[in-house]
This record gives sequence, C-alpha cells and structure tokens, in this order.
Amino acid sequence: MYQGSLVRLRRVEPERDTADRYRWLNDPEVVQYLAMRPARVSREEVRQYLDSCARGTDPAEFAIEALDGTHIGGCTLRGFNHVARSAEFGICIGEKGYRGHGYGTDVSRLMAKIGFEEFNLNRIWLTVYEPNAGGVRAYEKAGFAVEGRLRQYAYLHGQYLDSFLMAILREDYENGKGRA
Repeated sequence: MYQGSLVRLRRVEPERDTADRYRWLNDPEVVQYLAMRPARVSREEVRQYLDSCARGTDPAEFAIEALDGTHIGGCTLRGFNHVARSAEFGICIGEKGYRGHGYGTDVSRLMAKIGFEEFNLNRIWLTVYEPNAGGVRAYEKAGFAVEGRLRQYAYLHGQYLDSFLMAILREDYENGKGRA
C-alpha cells in the first residue's frame, strides 16, 4: 500500500472492487475522457479484468482510496517497455465528488514515485483529451510535461478531439519536479 497526502493506493481486490468499477465504467459522465470508453461493460468483464490484474504485474492496477477508506477510483501503469523502461499511466476518479479537489494530482505523484522507485522506469507517459483541462492541470502539478499534440486523436460527442501526449522523466522526478 502506498500513501500520499490525500489518498492510499492498494492493489486491486476483485471481490472488493468489482461493484464500484462496474458502476463507474457504465456511467457516461465518468468515462467520457477515458481512452477505453466502451458502450457498456458487463460485471463479469470487470471481474475478469480485475482478476487478471490481481494475478500479474502488467498492468500494475491499483484501487484509489481517500484516507477515510472510501474507494474513489482506479489507476494503472501498463504497457511496460522493459528495454526503454517506460510505461503508460491511466487514472479514473470514479466518485464524482472527489474530482477537482487534488486527488488526481496526489495519485499522479504517487504513481510517479511507484514507477520510478519500484519499477525502475525512466519515463511515464499518458494521453489526455484537450477538453479535459482539469486532468491536464493535475498532471502538470504532478510534474508531467506536454510533449506534443495528437491531432484529431479521439472521437467524442460527434466531434474529433485533439489529445496531448504528456510524460514525466526520471530526471524530472529526481530533481523534485511534481513532488508535494
């Protein structure tokens, strides 16, 4: 378990986490900015995914809890490139009342710490849709920098959207960038 100033991250527990994940992944408002926006996901699909994550290390999937123990979301490091020592970061704050209060930034900082200190990564990257200004701000506060624009990368609500490619490097992290 890892603890930040607002959250704790723990490895997923399928018995404990399936119901919340199922609810979040079937809420259009929650998934609108997630890269994997399925039309509908079944409880069994969520359970199978969490079961496979609990048994393996790629993806490294975590449950996000507020310090009072409330399960508020999930995050992951996935697609490990062991030669380049890089991985993709993903996050979902599923409980809407916890958005815009620093939880995403705290999670992003913790995941950088885990990625660099536990997994010996050199680079952690992500994509974020341009309209997700809150997400961009959270990642920047955690030390991620915009590396480029992916033009018309996504299709959402009947229009093409640009996305930003963002990353944090080990040297940024070691120099204190994004740390609380």
